[in-house]
Amino acid sequence: MTHPGRRPDLEWLKALAALEVVVCHSDLAVKHFSGALLSRSWYLPVSGIGVEVFFVVSGYLICLRASAYPSALAFMRARFLRLLPLYALFTGLAVAARLANPAWAWNAWDVSARTIVSSFLMLPQSRYPIVGVGWSLEHEVIFYALVALLILATRLAGSAPMRFGVALFGLGWCGAILGIAPSDPAWYLHPFSVLMTGFAAGWLYRWHEAAGRRGVPWLLVGCLAVTAALSLVADAANAERILRLTGASGLVVLVIAFRETILRLPLADRVLFPMGLATYSIYLSHWFTLSALGKVAGRLGLPPSAQWPVRLVAIALGVAVGMAVYRLLECPLDRWLRAGVPVQEAFRLPFRRRPARSPETGIAHPIGVLK
Repeated sequence: MTHPGRRPDLEWLKALAALEVVVCHSDLAVKHFSGALLSRSWYLPVSGIGVEVFFVVSGYLICLRASAYPSALAFMRARFLRLLPLYALFTGLAVAARLANPAWAWNAWDVSARTIVSSFLMLPQSRYPIVGVGWSLEHEVIFYALVALLILATRLAGSAPMRFGVALFGLGWCGAILGIAPSDPAWYLHPFSVLMTGFAAGWLYRWHEAAGRRGVPWLLVGCLAVTAALSLVADAANAERILRLTGASGLVVLVIAFRETILRLPLADRVLFPMGLATYSIYLSHWFTLSALGKVAGRLGLPPSAQWPVRLVAIALGVAVGMAVYRLLECPLDRWLRAGVPVQEAFRLPFRRRPARSPETGIAHPIGVLK
């Protein structure tokens, strides 16, 4: 099965990452009637590793596509047109839910102009945004801004991409040593989060490929070794993140390196590929779906033993709703805003797997959290 403009291996990784995030948050569906929560179990050390996989894949994808943009402004414009519209819609939905019932506030966000504006614009802030999962997208925006500065300053010429990847690792190392958390109240410290090592790992591996090098990417291996070693001196929370980021980096590199072998498994492409396309919609919508199902389950008086059937139904429903959002909202918005299709036609056209090509870059639009 061929998909012009797509990288099946990256879509598989995104699908697995999105599924892990939904599994991680499935406690929302059972917490009102069961105390058996993943957040209090053996699963806790790896809980949320899907987000780290997203960061590594994002670093790889952006390095793969950055040179296609004519300017830093074109790069940032494309990024925001891709991410912001659907994110703003879900932020508006969260605001409407709080207006309908103040108890439905996500992470008890404060009703202030600063929080609302920053949340709608996906700007880094000192606490969780209105749509809680948006905290990771704020780190994506920081990464994009750094890439835009790189394009502006160097046009990606010579060894600049390599030095940039190492510099990203350096930012993460500083954060590990200084104990800076991704959710540090001082939002201006977020560029020093250890999460930057995830973007750096994906970026450096793609640079290794683009440079025509074969064999072991020794520079990346060395940087990951330093990162892992810092887990010995970092605080407990950052040490845990470092180990997850290192594991996520290894997984991404292995899948990309052996993608031709994996491609021979039809089930992987038929099951994971469609989910990978809908990653962004799944990521934004699943919390709403799981929360709503949890409130219904809590009113049914279910016994604690029902937590696994309910959890499995919730996971399946979270993925299904996300894929429906992808077809009904994400694709039409993308066709309208980035492919230039008139809005009336964009929402009438049937769903297509073949991606439209960007008038700015001439490349197929990558669909998902990391496109």
